[in-house]
Amino acid sequence: MLDSALLHTRFLVLERLGSELRSMAADPQLLASASARNPWFSLEFTADALNAWADALTRESLDAWIPMWPLGGTASRTVGMVGAGNLPLVALHDLLCGYVAGHRVRFKASSDDPILTAEVLRRLKSLDSEADIEVVDRMNGVEALIATGGDQAVAHFDQYFATVPRILRGARTSAAVVPADATDAELDALSDDLFRYFGRGCRSVTHLALERGFDVQRLFASWMKWSRIAEHARYGSNYDYHRALFMLNREPFLENNWVVLREHETLKPPLSVVHTTWHDSTAAAESWLDAQSDQLQTVVGRGRTPFGQSQFPALWDYADGVDTPAFLVGLG
Repeated sequence: MLDSALLHTRFLVLERLGSELRSMAADPQLLASASARNPWFSLEFTADALNAWADALTRESLDAWIPMWPLGGTASRTVGMVGAGNLPLVALHDLLCGYVAGHRVRFKASSDDPILTAEVLRRLKSLDSEADIEVVDRMNGVEALIATGGDQAVAHFDQYFATVPRILRGARTSAAVVPADATDAELDALSDDLFRYFGRGCRSVTHLALERGFDVQRLFASWMKWSRIAEHARYGSNYDYHRALFMLNREPFLENNWVVLREHETLKPPLSVVHTTWHDSTAAAESWLDAQSDQLQTVVGRGRTPFGQSQFPALWDYADGVDTPAFLVGLG
């Protein structure tokens, strides 16, 4: 049973884990190993992810989160967790929730992330020898499941694990509402939401809902600080391919030699492409995006997720809006 004493004890472990993550971010050998296994885990972005988690697991943040945790449950369950590999540590929030809830966590890592998350779990277990978390190859005997993947994988999980409680997360993306009078500071921050982690995450902004009157050339000016990602071989290949494809199809677009800006209503464009739509007002843009909320992880804008913060959710900003602690504690 998860009681107040256990909850506080495990939260103290999370605070200590934050310090471990900070030290991992400064370990060049670890960063190089993760990048060698998955080139999308660049040294810069892997360190960014580790530091972001270290910032999240501070006492101040944990003190704000702990009152939101339910207490109760009567028994530990074997909970399977399947991680994605598009971003460094993308499954860590689920894993930490499973640990705090006191379950037996069986984690199947993505083949794209066999090093980084496993090292975090090793350090967690060194801080709490009673943490029952194991990396496994198969989901045998699980009593509940949390899995993230593409729509086809989610459909498979839903069928195969139809008899157990489950949280299944499919492909989502994020968007931003850009007002006609957006400030330079807002656009500069928005560029971080677009290009950190190469734009590969569900919290990466891939669609800009523009208010009429906005000058799109201001976007290119604000993006220049991220031009270095064009030097990444895989990103550069994506840009070259899609630019050539649009030219061959005679589709209109704008570009700056490393990203394509294209008017299109699709929320999730290919990598290296940003889609835009025009709207008569920011209220109209928000309404249009809200009607597609089932495809979106977050919306950046004034009064929404702040510009520049899409990749830094609070610990209680649960993926897909599903309360992970409530689900896990409720299993007991």
